[in-house]
Amino acid sequence: MTIRDVATLADVSVATASYALTGSRARGARVSSETRARVEAAARELEYSPNSMARSVRTGRTGVLQLVLHMLSDPWTVGIAESVTALAPQHGLTALIAVDTDYSAALKRVEFDAAFVAAAVGSTPEECVEQLGAVAGKVAIYSSTLEPRGFDVVRFDDRRASEIAMTHLLERHRAIGFLASQYGGEQDQRLNAYRAMMADAGIPVPDGYIQPYERNLVDPYRAAHELLGRPDRPTAVFASADFAGYATMQVARERGLRVPEDVAVIGIGDAAQSAAVGLSSVGSPELGRQIAEFLFERADRPDTPPGRLLDLQLELFARQSTVGS
Repeated sequence: MTIRDVATLADVSVATASYALTGSRARGARVSSETRARVEAAARELEYSPNSMARSVRTGRTGVLQLVLHMLSDPWTVGIAESVTALAPQHGLTALIAVDTDYSAALKRVEFDAAFVAAAVGSTPEECVEQLGAVAGKVAIYSSTLEPRGFDVVRFDDRRASEIAMTHLLERHRAIGFLASQYGGEQDQRLNAYRAMMADAGIPVPDGYIQPYERNLVDPYRAAHELLGRPDRPTAVFASADFAGYATMQVARERGLRVPEDVAVIGIGDAAQSAAVGLSSVGSPELGRQIAEFLFERADRPDTPPGRLLDLQLELFARQSTVGS
């Protein structure tokens, strides 16, 4: 069955049938909900399956969103992936997920209409454009420092988020430890903010209060044991990522410590799991949906010049892991 057969059964033009089934906001097409429903019913009756390869040749679109993520087991990452994959079909798109530290190489392996990269591919806009090459204009990079020049940027202000988290802990605590991701790069802004806030408060940081961990789901448990097993253990812990915060809460309970009475814990990111486990966190409301819609705009309007900025608003989510401590 072809699109022409569907159009004949629905009593519409071929162009209208195509618009109704694939969406075409980029071309300014308008199809009423009644017409769309009639076309979709005809397509189901005829068991019509669109030829995506032919459509991509005709329209220049692939129907693909590419997500290049650094750690799929991170609940923060999972939340973004779930939001994009759930909403993409509404825009006639399919999300493909690559877990790769070589971001630029991953983006060059697959054709796509828009892409999201979870970490910068260079320290300057010029380096990013050079690394990304011809696809740079279709890419959105998650960064707290890069300016959107030649590509789009999803901005999460790591330093400001860390300052919000530390301000919350400093209201009740002076002995504050830090779990530091060894991921490096922009993650260092969180460590730098911790050190600066402790210094501004006139609080010396004891040796061993900063515990680094490798970026996986296991090593934060080791780091948390090191921190909470000290004779001079901290009364509060700032974890540089929510999944490290979950580990800290679990280790505290294994050691017979009450959360938050004996040790308060806060993280960064506000993954969906944070609310479920009662972890206080600093993040951006509906992060996954915001990123998804930002990517859809790029895919639907490919002629929009690169250089858009999605500046995520930050919010403190004070939950059981710090409230009452």
